[in-house]
Amino acid sequence: MNSVWRKTAIGVGLALTAACTSGAKTDQPVITTTDQGRSTSSPAGTETATRGKSLVRLVNALPSKRAIDVSSNDRTVFSAVAYKTVTPYTEVGDNRVRFRLRAAGADSAQADNNETLIDGDRYTIVALRDEHGGVQLRIVGDKVVPDSGKARIRVINTVPGSKGVDIAVQGAKDPLFQGADYAAGADYKDIDPTTATIEIRRNGPSLRPILLKSMRFEGGKAYTIILMGSGPGDIQAITFDDTVGDGSTNLSSANQS
Repeated sequence: MNSVWRKTAIGVGLALTAACTSGAKTDQPVITTTDQGRSTSSPAGTETATRGKSLVRLVNALPSKRAIDVSSNDRTVFSAVAYKTVTPYTEVGDNRVRFRLRAAGADSAQADNNETLIDGDRYTIVALRDEHGGVQLRIVGDKVVPDSGKARIRVINTVPGSKGVDIAVQGAKDPLFQGADYAAGADYKDIDPTTATIEIRRNGPSLRPILLKSMRFEGGKAYTIILMGSGPGDIQAITFDDTVGDGSTNLSSANQS
């Protein structure tokens, strides 16, 4: 596996070991599209590297009505980000960064994370609950270029107490991701392009699968599925995809039930 969470020295902040490795630079801009149809563009990694900057975005997976702020070395980089929101990428100029999470408009930090960023690389910061009801920040490296002709997919499970969650193509016996426990990592897998209904199979006889209907996986795109919710009986999913280039191909979509 190339993605393993690790603890930092401050608070309950956690980071991805592989986030500090290189190889995530893109030589073209990246178009990010959410399952709500919102598209944003970010510059090529090679371009930001020449400016001594890296690219970060934030996903708020904290089931709360209150939005959050995240700062980088005491400079606010994300403001009033609501639950289930995926922000556009923004540039960060410091290689050694202390990220801090606060409730929107508050002064005191609820979680901290120290991370070393590589110029030109891309990262997703995930704000989520821990197993004890607290708040934490995690960082994953975004390697959004799949093998030639393939689509790339990863799953991030942010639901406390959820164990043994399988993610599968409906009708397939073997899952794409097996036993995706809470905070179990975020490895990518390259698959053949397809349009399929994705099943999120929860561990429990009374818990029916959650369906992401008619999800379109296109060659050359990297897809992220993030499981969110307050517990095993309350799991929802958001999805977004990243396309290297001008984004001229059709956008993916998913309907959840």
